[in-house]
Amino acid sequence: MKQFAVVIIVLAANLIGCSQHYYQRQENKLQFYLINSDAKEVLFASSTDGYQPHPTTKLNSKTWKISIPGSSEFTYFYIVDGKVFLPPCPLSEKDDFGSQNCLFVQGM
Repeated sequence: MKQFAVVIIVLAANLIGCSQHYYQRQENKLQFYLINSDAKEVLFASSTDGYQPHPTTKLNSKTWKISIPGSSEFTYFYIVDGKVFLPPCPLSEKDDFGSQNCLFVQGM
């Protein structure tokens, strides 16, 4: 049974693409990083400016980065190759369209 669960997890990771994200604070800016080696284009959208999509910078073959002004709380998501992508995030909330957005809260 345990082997079966491992196989399912590996298959799911391959189907949805293995990705993760994290952020770092640098002075009065937040640096968001998304790791996705399959992506050809990654945009970042947040409630700080009405969810306008912003291009990210490709740092290497798998890491994408965007720098935004620091804020105490906002919601966000990524658009990867034209599709909305919500990475695993510690906090999320429902949006007005029946989906979810990541929630950034300073200090979390």
